[in-house]
Amino acid sequence: MVEHRLAEAESASALLRSAAVVTPAPKVLHALASDGALGGVARRFEETLGANRAAGIHPRAWVASASRAVGSPIPDRLIDRGIEVEVRKAETALDPLAIASLTRALRRLGAGAVLHSHGDRALLWGTLAAAAARVPHVHTPHPRAGDLLGRGGVRVAVRRRLLGRVDRLVAFADGLTEGLAADVVPPALDPDVVRRRAPDRDRARAHLALTPNERCFLFLGALSVGGGADTLGVVQAELEQRSAASRLFVAGSGPLSPGVEAMTDVRLLGRRADPETLLAAADVLLLPRRTPGVSMAALEAAALSVPAVGFAVPGLGDSGLVLATPPERVDALVEGGLRLIRDPELGARVLARARGSLEREHGVAALGQRLRGTYEALGG
Repeated sequence: MVEHRLAEAESASALLRSAAVVTPAPKVLHALASDGALGGVARRFEETLGANRAAGIHPRAWVASASRAVGSPIPDRLIDRGIEVEVRKAETALDPLAIASLTRALRRLGAGAVLHSHGDRALLWGTLAAAAARVPHVHTPHPRAGDLLGRGGVRVAVRRRLLGRVDRLVAFADGLTEGLAADVVPPALDPDVVRRRAPDRDRARAHLALTPNERCFLFLGALSVGGGADTLGVVQAELEQRSAASRLFVAGSGPLSPGVEAMTDVRLLGRRADPETLLAAADVLLLPRRTPGVSMAALEAAALSVPAVGFAVPGLGDSGLVLATPPERVDALVEGGLRLIRDPELGARVLARARGSLEREHGVAALGQRLRGTYEALGG
């Protein structure tokens, strides 16, 4: 009898010790303020939540879109991945109703909640909401999400002050945090999701009305100077001189859209909710970007076995995801793209390196565990 009770006590003690080392998953609410377009910011946001799920976290999404953005694809893509999402409409930078909604969403999560905001407007709202709900605040800056208050020096000063008030900064690349200390975590991608969403190549090319002999050079990104859209006129002229069978397709939006629309012999696709379809049809992805860091398009191209050529800017040129060419040398960029088509062995080497980089450096599981560690360190 005594031995039996001792065995029961030891068993109960072992169960208690086991329970003590199990850490509950953090309760994380991700907030994004968006114009509704499925650009790189929204796709990085989606993959960050996917990485949370891979790390055993059940993330929630709170997305505020301008009222003009009817039918945004962002919520549906999140729901497709099993992520709960609350959608709000907000038209002004300092929107009291949006702040109140975000505060209520945080309070519903209860004790141990963490707010992870993305982009400038969500930084502003999140700073106020996290203080009201008394929860830790993690923030990720994004290029092209700088729609805060004012312009120029006013915006920079406000943004820097707000960045200094968050509990932890998590950046996808150096140079995005105004010189403040941050955890630099590369963007992640789940290639299985991208492949599931992509149509087969024949259907994708038929969608773009491409003939079997035509080659599709795709620009997929911000139509801005940072995105390299100001080089597209030269790209088109170079392609006309060097390859009669090559066609330039441009997908995206931004301040340089009017100039791109005025270009002849260029297929302007505008804002698209199906980047996977465009990449499935492409022969080469062009990345003449000047903004540092890895673009989502480069990761998606690697997942779909589309070779990419890009300027050797910090974070992209040394990523292994692209055939790197000298910055500002548009002739070298176009020549690199043509070489990827004409030299199958080169294309195969570039693709093998890109797929290896995607697997080693940009897996959702690794990113998710790093983010979970950040949340847990803050008490989430």
